Amino acid sequence: MKREHILRILAIGFALVILLLGAASYLAFQHSRSIQLSSAELVRKHLLTGRLVDDLQEEQQLLSGVLFRIARLRGANTREVSGEVARIETEVRNIIERARTTAPSRLWDQLENLSSAFASETRRILAATPIEDQDLDHLAALQEQFVELAGQIVKEDAERSASVESQIERQSRALISESLWLLGGSFLLSLACAVITVRTTNESFRQMQWQAGELNRVSWHMLEGQEAAARRFSHEMHDELGQSLTGLKAMLVGLKPNDLLTRRGECLRLLDEAISNVRELSQLLRPVILDDFGLDAGLRWLTERFMDRTRIHVDYVSTLHERLAEDLETHFFRIAQEALTNVARHSGATTVRIALHLERDHLRLTVEDNGKGMSSSHGSKPSSLGMVGMRARARHAGGELKVGGSSLGGVKIEAWAAARKVAHDSEQKDPYFVS
Repeated sequence: MKREHILRILAIGFALVILLLGAASYLAFQHSRSIQLSSAELVRKHLLTGRLVDDLQEEQQLLSGVLFRIARLRGANTREVSGEVARIETEVRNIIERARTTAPSRLWDQLENLSSAFASETRRILAATPIEDQDLDHLAALQEQFVELAGQIVKEDAERSASVESQIERQSRALISESLWLLGGSFLLSLACAVITVRTTNESFRQMQWQAGELNRVSWHMLEGQEAAARRFSHEMHDELGQSLTGLKAMLVGLKPNDLLTRRGECLRLLDEAISNVRELSQLLRPVILDDFGLDAGLRWLTERFMDRTRIHVDYVSTLHERLAEDLETHFFRIAQEALTNVARHSGATTVRIALHLERDHLRLTVEDNGKGMSSSHGSKPSSLGMVGMRARARHAGGELKVGGSSLGGVKIEAWAAARKVAHDSEQKDPYFVS
């Protein structure tokens, strides 16, 4: 997974965690405020209703006292009793008016009607003489109905309080449930992000360790390659060029004027050998054809020499017909050279297929063979110095290198990088041109 994808996943995950925590905080605040308001309203109404019920019970006691006085006086001092009844009726009406704004209920209307009926009946009885027992019984029945209605009002208030308490409890449970879900989701997302972060960090450390080891192998491979090239160059200079020049010198030293024509051919042969050795040494250091004609011509020259030296058939296909940046051509040439060296040393192949394609703004090189494949091809192991060098060159060129199985049955090496064209400058001089 690429670094951008991992960072995008982590950013989305942490954003969701923050969003869920914010939602949990918002819901908790809203529910807490709702519960607080409901509780405050419940307490306020309960206190007001309790005060009204207390006042109502006080009026009940006064009604009971009025009824007792009527039964005891039997018409005496009726004016005082009538005033008391009027005062009680007015007080009950005030209590009912306050109750309608606090705890509306049809029972208050019934209580008001019953209070008016009690007051009217009391006035009628006081106006009649004498007071009959059945009239007193009727007043007692009205008083009992008044007490019963007051009890129903108290019961209704208790039920209303229980309903509000139940609603508060449901809101509390909903708050706990939603908070647990949101916090659980936040925890799971945080855990997932933490796992991704740990795995990414671990993978990054492994990648860094692998790259450090690969860098050490590349450095050692470069030193070893430089030492081998210097040794081979020294041997070629001493064994080939040195012997040719020494033989030519000995021939010229012992040459007599009369023998010049007869020994001229042998001298030219020695000079040709020396020139050939110089060219061979030059090609060992860096193929001149790569600088003069580019990557396509350099790979064609490389495949021809490979076929002459190993007798392994090479199919070369190219769609590149222009010059690219010098370092890019050098890296891809060395990758192909190392791949062919691995084929000759380890694969046991009889056919090699090389393809060089310029695809829009990317250069792609493919080398595959029909050899033994990955299982026994030591040169294709990721830990081999040759493979490490090829990967390092591909990365240095700004691309990548992939090793896998080939449709031919052997190993397939594929390298690609951004195609950087050579700068066209009419004033730029060719550093390899010798006048």
